[in-house]
Amino acid sequence: NVVTISGTPTASGTFNYTVTTTGGCIPATTTGTITVTPLNTVAAGTSQTVCISSAITNITLATTGATGATVTGLPAGVTGSWAANVVTISGTPTASGTFNYTVTTTGGCLPAATTGTITVTTNNTVGAASSTPTLCVSTSLTSITHTTIGATGIGSPTGLPAGVSAAWASNTITISGTPTASGTFNYSIPLTGGCGAVNAIGTINVEALSIGGSVGGGTTICSGSTSALLTDMTSSAVTRPSFL
Repeated sequence: NVVTISGTPTASGTFNYTVTTTGGCIPATTTGTITVTPLNTVAAGTSQTVCISSAITNITLATTGATGATVTGLPAGVTGSWAANVVTISGTPTASGTFNYTVTTTGGCLPAATTGTITVTTNNTVGAASSTPTLCVSTSLTSITHTTIGATGIGSPTGLPAGVSAAWASNTITISGTPTASGTFNYSIPLTGGCGAVNAIGTINVEALSIGGSVGGGTTICSGSTSALLTDMTSSAVTRPSFL
């Protein structure tokens, strides 16, 4: 004498059921309602790469069924919030690294979760020049190196003497060549790729070759006597008396 309703619903919605007796005298009828709430859902997490101290592109993930959500695993400076069935992740990271975040819905039927990644890259850095050389023009330069972090290459150098060039490989800038011009050369080499505008700087001193002059005013004298003045024809300066 008992009607039993049981089972596991596989569809969501509001179901108004009716129970009607059979047999006996005049059927009896009653009604009731079973409301089936769908399971929580959340959109798939996304990944992005950003420079440290630069705002991320907001990440928005739609949810259904939930009444809230928690977000864990975010870098410092980045937060997650839930409103109107949307999780929003935003902010400016202040720490570098790879951060695997997790979004978990709350409320509704059974938590739903999704994951994503925010990669925060440090600003480029470059070390000091391995040397500040002084060399003669037309003499091969002992290579100068700068160690870099974060960069993926270099731009066009400025200030290097003619005959000297720079190359980048394996996080190292190498400056080499044979200068064909003399002077003091303050160079600057921009790093490319990575984060931030950073230049490698240094100085190369290139000395001109010595040029011998000619002496005028020579004479022949007796031993023990003082000669006439000898003149440096290159600079027109008068040298001290010399003895032959």
